[in-house]
Amino acid sequence: MERHDRLRRLSKRVYRFGVGVGVVSTLIALLRWFVLDDPNLLPLTIATYVKPGSMTMGHRLSGFVIELIPLTPALYALATLYGICSDYNRGILFGRLTGKQYRKLGSCLILLGVANGLYTTLIIGSFSLLDNRGLQLVFGLSTSDLYLIVVGGAVTMLGIVMDEAFRIHEENSQII
Repeated sequence: MERHDRLRRLSKRVYRFGVGVGVVSTLIALLRWFVLDDPNLLPLTIATYVKPGSMTMGHRLSGFVIELIPLTPALYALATLYGICSDYNRGILFGRLTGKQYRKLGSCLILLGVANGLYTTLIIGSFSLLDNRGLQLVFGLSTSDLYLIVVGGAVTMLGIVMDEAFRIHEENSQII
């Protein structure tokens, strides 16, 4: 019983941490694009293209919309993690939907890796127009983006294994 209580406490902490990260990430995106006018607070990939006071509202809107590309799967991954923690908090360690939730989390991580690459490409292309050097299209996929894709694939496979393990458990429990 003590182990379940510890798991419940830890899952509540992970839940609170996830909510905090989601709120802070969204606030940072809003502050970065609409409130603060400091190029040093912008992503490093575009900081060289932006001079203080040079961003129009159109640039700010496009930057924020482009930033929503990786922010959306990140927030969805946190929501999925909330679902997993909610099950753990209710004492459900291994249920019918556990594998599905882990597959969903893995898919979110894969999407986040791809979205980061798309984000870098679009943000550089969009803000290179500010610099009067013309449009620059640069495909940006960092090592960390590749790691996200690999880890997402591993978590997805873990979900598939959990589904199969639950199916075998269900079959075995029906044998008399």
